[in-house]
Amino acid sequence: MKFREVLQHPDEIIPLLQMMVMAYRRKRKPQDPNLAWCWDVLIRVSRSYVLVIQQLPEVLQDPICVNYLVLRGLDTLQDDMAIPVEKRVPLLLDYYNHIADRTWRPPCGYGQYVELIEQYPRVTEEFLKLSKQDQQARLFITDMCMRLGAEMTVFLKRDVVTVEDLDLYAFTNNGPVAICLTKLFVDRKFADPKLLDREDLSGHMAMLLGKINVIRDVKEDVLEDPPRAWYPKDIWSKYLKDLRDIIKPEYRKEALACLNDILTDALRHVEPCLQYMELVWDEGVFKFCAVPELMALATISACYNNPKVFTGVVKMRRGETAKLFLSVTTMPALYKSFATIADEMETKCRKEAPDDPSFAVTIKRLQDIKAACKAGLAKTNGKVASKTSR
Repeated sequence: MKFREVLQHPDEIIPLLQMMVMAYRRKRKPQDPNLAWCWDVLIRVSRSYVLVIQQLPEVLQDPICVNYLVLRGLDTLQDDMAIPVEKRVPLLLDYYNHIADRTWRPPCGYGQYVELIEQYPRVTEEFLKLSKQDQQARLFITDMCMRLGAEMTVFLKRDVVTVEDLDLYAFTNNGPVAICLTKLFVDRKFADPKLLDREDLSGHMAMLLGKINVIRDVKEDVLEDPPRAWYPKDIWSKYLKDLRDIIKPEYRKEALACLNDILTDALRHVEPCLQYMELVWDEGVFKFCAVPELMALATISACYNNPKVFTGVVKMRRGETAKLFLSVTTMPALYKSFATIADEMETKCRKEAPDDPSFAVTIKRLQDIKAACKAGLAKTNGKVASKTSR
């Protein structure tokens, strides 16, 4: 954490301290050395995900930690550019057949994931030790790996051309996970069974998160050899002749128009995400679901018309993250946070990019989000008033 950054934003000091205390108090300290190792590795590869897992009911924390690491192995295999595509495809398709094999580890690994892959059999041990009560979780994880492995191969073979392709790509990385977790939440009576009939809502939750990763990582992706093009050609070709030009200073105006266009597309997932979270009953599961989606909207706002997207990765300050994290307490509080971010982004649009080609659509979607939040607040306040009157 940068000390100077904290001093420049004194209003974030208390939320940061509150987050540190919360993380310490909720830290998992399993007696089982394998399980303890899984939590330590999870902290190293995804500290932010650990914080939201810690909000879950205790009965879900270990299964979802193991679930994440199993899928992290699959995702590492998908992204390992050192493995030729023709070899990666069968490996991805067959991944789910090996997750119960104590001797197997994914044939890949790079960067911060090396330790996870080298000691992957320890993850398998925990996967196999899930209690009888968690057998349903084991089935969900296996099903997720089968679906994800098959869907991940699609865009190893072809480019993202249309917005519908981007929807599919974003869903591929997160959708099966969202659907299976939803089944787990409903099975444990932590969420409304209506969610089982609305897989589209789980899909929107997944697509919003997936698109944020695509949008933020554009510099890294176009610098790959060969480049990875996850921005839809139907969007970037309106502004650029070659997607690789998006990071060149001489094309900054065109690049920003392209960026704002794809961010505007991502905004259409926000309202369905709110509908999903209205159907979550348990406070911990609610926070687990709501915090990443709120962070996603805040990241959209931070990235909008921001040239830093093309020179690095735009990240929120830890203090900003802490304030948003702590703001997620109830559905009314979430409505207020979403509406505040949408309002701030609308102000930013009007001030910085009134001539942007996507301006009218951006404003319309932000106003729709604010209207949905206002309606949701009225509805929840009405329920509170009704209960009070009785």
